[in-house]
Amino acid sequence: MKPADFTQLAPQQQLDTLYFAGDILANRYEGDHIFLLYSLKNFYVELQYDAYRSNLQQVAVFNDTDRLEPYLPYLA
Repeated sequence: MKPADFTQLAPQQQLDTLYFAGDILANRYEGDHIFLLYSLKNFYVELQYDAYRSNLQQVAVFNDTDRLEPYLPYLA
């Protein structure tokens, strides 16, 4: 699967794909948000949740390893 294929999926299909085929790498907290980082073959997916309402706010798909920097303390 390529990043463009993943972004074309419906939101529930994206979550199902992450659950069944993705590897969770780390999570972090920032203010009122929880961020979950997944690896899906050759790209990364970051989920942003509202910590108080427990609802998904954003799905970010990327290949850029610079975006992994906030997770580095949790990956070691």
